[in-house]
Amino acid sequence: MRITNAMISNSYLKNLNNNLTELERYHNQLATGNKLTKLSDDPIGVMSSMQVRTKLGKLAQYQKNVDTAKTWHSHTEGALIELNRVLQSAYEASLKASTGTLNQSDRRAVAEEVKQLRDHVFMLGNTKVGDKYIFGGYNTSKAPFTLDPLTGTLNYNGINATVESLQLEAETSKSLSFEIGFDITIEASLTGVELLGAGEHNIYHILNGLYDALQNGSAQDASGYIERILGAQENVLAELAVIGGKTTRLDLLENRYAEDELNFTGIKSAVEDTDQAEAVMQYKMAESVYLFALKVGSNILQPTLLDYLR
Repeated sequence: MRITNAMISNSYLKNLNNNLTELERYHNQLATGNKLTKLSDDPIGVMSSMQVRTKLGKLAQYQKNVDTAKTWHSHTEGALIELNRVLQSAYEASLKASTGTLNQSDRRAVAEEVKQLRDHVFMLGNTKVGDKYIFGGYNTSKAPFTLDPLTGTLNYNGINATVESLQLEAETSKSLSFEIGFDITIEASLTGVELLGAGEHNIYHILNGLYDALQNGSAQDASGYIERILGAQENVLAELAVIGGKTTRLDLLENRYAEDELNFTGIKSAVEDTDQAEAVMQYKMAESVYLFALKVGSNILQPTLLDYLR
């Protein structure tokens, strides 16, 4: 087959364009810091990068959920600690009033103290994080605890909290949960029933009864609330231990996810980021090849009559 000058020229131009494309590729890597500019650069690397990015996206959501859960648990723990202090104060007040050394006027003064403790319990039951009520279970937009305007009875999500019922018991299973890992969830907080108790064991109801006893009853009436207060305090401490355990678990997950983020980011960087030293070397080599090709090109142009006359 006869090799024509046109064939040589076309082949030269094709190879020259290939060299220029290679030069452009390394130039883009140096300019952007990213060695994956299109799928054809490294198909396997692009797939690995997409997988790692997906994992990092899920990890970021889990980290956000863990952080939110820790915030809710922190407020729950604070509420339980305050409840324990309230019950301790109520216990001391009931002991003081049950000795028989106080007259009716003194007991009424103690009753006012208990009233403040009772009202503080109501406030704790409606604790909010941001604009959400954390003890309302699925109900986060409205105050879970309300008082009947006529009877003063405490209601939880519209249900009488001072009388045990199936409806009230069902509320304990309506706690919100956060997804903190693949197929791993954790309760966001306690429900109001778990926090304050139900029926006769409801803390607000106990303190309200103690208040009435101090206002209108005898020392013996006040002493009847001592054991009930101690029982409520025991329940609060048990819930506090549970929350403490969950918080420890969240701390462990937070540390683990921080390590996972570093590992996945390292893998992503190894696939996507440009090795500057290597890229500079490859760029210089491509540049040399391109410049040499331009010089060679001047020697394959078809000679003219003037070239022979010279």
